[in-house]
Amino acid sequence: MAWQGTLGQMRTHGTRVALACTSTPDCRRWAHLRVPELIEKHGEDFMLWDRRPECPSCGGPAHYMASPGPSTPYRPLLSGLLADEVRRQFLKSFGFTKRDVKRIQLMAESCEGLDQPAALADLDVPYRVGACAPGLESRSTGQILGEWKGRTLLWWPMNEREAEVWRRSRRTGPKPLPSPRR
Repeated sequence: MAWQGTLGQMRTHGTRVALACTSTPDCRRWAHLRVPELIEKHGEDFMLWDRRPECPSCGGPAHYMASPGPSTPYRPLLSGLLADEVRRQFLKSFGFTKRDVKRIQLMAESCEGLDQPAALADLDVPYRVGACAPGLESRSTGQILGEWKGRTLLWWPMNEREAEVWRRSRRTGPKPLPSPRR
């Protein structure tokens, strides 16, 4: 349904949005949000589904709720436990090592605004992984892998030439971790 789609669709349909915290029994924070402000922050193509922003009160994970209009109950923009398990299996299918995960996280943290770091092409698996600011996913040919600290992770399968270079350059032992940019 479009009223639950992208932020641009939500604005068009007059969707009401709220942030709900359910991470601790003591918090239960509920905050109404303005769609135009969310568009300004994330862009019109951004979707709130399955996002877990930090609660402004307790710092725990929160989630978004949406309503198509007044006198209509809010619904959580969460896919549920089944989708969470599918997502875990999807990520597990890549076969990232702990070293890969750490390098991907550090690379994503270096992404600021429109400045995107080069995609990692020397992971322990034959995929390239990059990052971008939320809302900029449509400007990339990459497929969405997930999210890390407010940045969108993207992945690309290697073409034959890249895969051959990857196979030849594979070495054993730890790869150095980049220093996080400050």
